[in-house]
Amino acid sequence: MVDEVYQNAFKEVNDILENTDEELVKKIPSKFIEFIRNNMNKNYITNINREIRISEQKLLRETESILSLIYRTYWATEEENKEFVEEDFKKILDAETRKKENYIGKNVDEIFEKRTSENIEKNSLIVVKEEGFIKRIFKRILEFIKK
Repeated sequence: MVDEVYQNAFKEVNDILENTDEELVKKIPSKFIEFIRNNMNKNYITNINREIRISEQKLLRETESILSLIYRTYWATEEENKEFVEEDFKKILDAETRKKENYIGKNVDEIFEKRTSENIEKNSLIVVKEEGFIKRIFKRILEFIKK
């Protein structure tokens, strides 16, 4: 079951696609459009105004994400896709740099202790041998006899 927020977003996307150039809509696989139509909230009323540019309208965040996915996957040129990949790569590098800055001066080995055979042995479970009832009685009798 699709979350209600996404159902509403699918309705907004469907309304936008109905008002989009037919050549662009044809680039989207029919299965994807069918998925949107089957999972949209048919009772949701959108505030999409044909007179205002999409970028200036108040859309659900999920709608913007779905439209971004459609643009990036089906409408973007190869050059734009290369730019997207470069941007994604830069964002990943920035995130990694910020993570490293949080640990400046700290030895990575100390933060993430290396697993060695010594550590594994140190943290291993101890095997406890339980003696049977008869063995315990026999031991007690032997101890009594020795006294």
